Amino acid sequence: MRVAIIAIGDELLSGKTLDYNSHWISKRLFSLGFRIALKITVGDEENEIVEALKLCMRKADIIITTGGLGPTPGDVTLSAIAKALNKKLVRDNDALEMIKRRYRELYEIGFIDSPDITKEREKMAILPEGAKPFYNPIGVAPGVLMKYRGKYIIALPGVPSEMMYLLEAIIPNLPILRGKTVVSREWYIDFRDESLLAKILEEIMQKFKGNIRIKSYPVGFGRQVRMRIIAVVENMPVEKAEELLRNVWEELTMRISNVMGNREHTR
Repeated sequence: MRVAIIAIGDELLSGKTLDYNSHWISKRLFSLGFRIALKITVGDEENEIVEALKLCMRKADIIITTGGLGPTPGDVTLSAIAKALNKKLVRDNDALEMIKRRYRELYEIGFIDSPDITKEREKMAILPEGAKPFYNPIGVAPGVLMKYRGKYIIALPGVPSEMMYLLEAIIPNLPILRGKTVVSREWYIDFRDESLLAKILEEIMQKFKGNIRIKSYPVGFGRQVRMRIIAVVENMPVEKAEELLRNVWEELTMRISNVMGNREHTR
């Protein structure tokens, strides 16, 4: 399944805040067998978020947003999701109870002066119709999961610790590829002709037809340049994927050695 990530926040576009969330979500879901189709960064502007959502829904099966779930007027992610899906915004009683519970906890430990649910705090319980909230024990704003026409939309807070916790809580509700995952290997070779290496890798991918992708990246400078090679097998049982990668590595080392005349140049 393909995943799209939308990072939301003016602070991300201005460079004041690093988008750690997209990086972490990519690594986590990739390890579970999902394919990351695209990432988009937009500001706190509802129409821009709506357009990003519509684009991502054309290209992915799972769309994840980060940021914009708080109590301020600038937090417009949920209203944008409702608009993109043509859904009503409704007060979700489960979400409201989660928010009340969290503010009581914060009040009891002295973090806030009052646990009362103001209009601003209640705003975090206004969700697109049909959304499922997830309790946030680190911050306040619940995470949100929706299913719409066979696609999954996940809204997570922008604070990394909250995002990470809620993503883990929501993952079991996603259609993870059971018994299949992504298996990857990373190799380095002393080989500076990237164009020739590209031809070799293309021929290897043609030989081992299937769910394998191989890419190369130069590492270092000048005479110290080496090639970093990443091979990825998707949607295949782990044992078969590992066997395929072993065969690919043997084929690669043989071809490189034939070109260079020395197998010691690979590891």
